[in-house]
Amino acid sequence: MATIHASSSLQALYRVFVLPTLSKSPPLLRRAGRQAPPPPQPQHQRPFSASAPHAVKTRAPEERAHKWDEEIRARLLYFVDPETGKREEEPRTRYDVLNTLNRQTHRLVQLSPDQPGNRDFIPVCKVVSKKEQYETEQRAKKAVKEKKAESNKVNSVKTLELNWAIDGNDLGHRLERVAGFLGEGRRVEIVLAAKKQGRKATGPECEGVVKRILETVGAVPGARELKPLDGKMGGFATIVLQGRAPGQGKQSDAS
Repeated sequence: MATIHASSSLQALYRVFVLPTLSKSPPLLRRAGRQAPPPPQPQHQRPFSASAPHAVKTRAPEERAHKWDEEIRARLLYFVDPETGKREEEPRTRYDVLNTLNRQTHRLVQLSPDQPGNRDFIPVCKVVSKKEQYETEQRAKKAVKEKKAESNKVNSVKTLELNWAIDGNDLGHRLERVAGFLGEGRRVEIVLAAKKQGRKATGPECEGVVKRILETVGAVPGARELKPLDGKMGGFATIVLQGRAPGQGKQSDAS
């Protein structure tokens, strides 16, 4: 009887103290008797970058002197007859003009600048051909480019070295180049010198070289001697020539 009573007491103590502890333990600990793995650590996330995005190359907005189509904000406008080129007496509505316009080939252009604050302002507009307008713009760009090239020629300097004792034929070829530069409107600097170990030119030969240079200048329309001979005849000297001014025409065939 004592053995049965002791067993019952042990079972009661087991139920009171041991079972509650086992029920609160993690399943893995109850099954395998191992330590529970550490809780997963939050992954390190890269902070949001506040740096500016890479610069994107964009085409610069087109600058125009006149407004086109829907850019025109005035409700009424004076319309220029495309055939006669005369302004109509009665204004039209922008809506009516745009509705009768072939947008594929033509556009409405405002000719008169806006007058901010003037509520009674009615701009003058006309319809232009896109093709004709493009060709006109291209001609204008070409003219500006040619004018700039002409200006660069005028401001550019060509340097040509000559020996006082130069052969007559060789001098002729060199002066042909000088005439070509002058005909383009360029400035030419001629450097005259004697070779250290070459034949020394006589006084008349030196004068003949200078004379032929001046004759070349005189044969090119608009060309002139900008700076006369500076230096020693037969030694080191320079002559600066200036070609024709822009708009005087090309070099004549007489040279």
